[in-house]
Amino acid sequence: MAEVTLDPLDLKPEFLSGGKGNLDQNISTREVTFDKLNEKAQKIVLAAGRAVFYSWDKQRYNAVYPPK
Repeated sequence: MAEVTLDPLDLKPEFLSGGKGNLDQNISTREVTFDKLNEKAQKIVLAAGRAVFYSWDKQRYNAVYPPK
């Protein structure tokens, strides 16, 4: 199975800052968990069983798992 990757666009709006064309996450990458993802991303993580969230620069990442 291919690895599922996520980025800041997969976060709920309250965890984003900036505007169109200048969007960024306002939490650290290591704080990204299933509950902070938008509904679409949550469904993908549930189906895949795991995903990796990457910051815009791809220098930071965090594994995200569905709730048990």
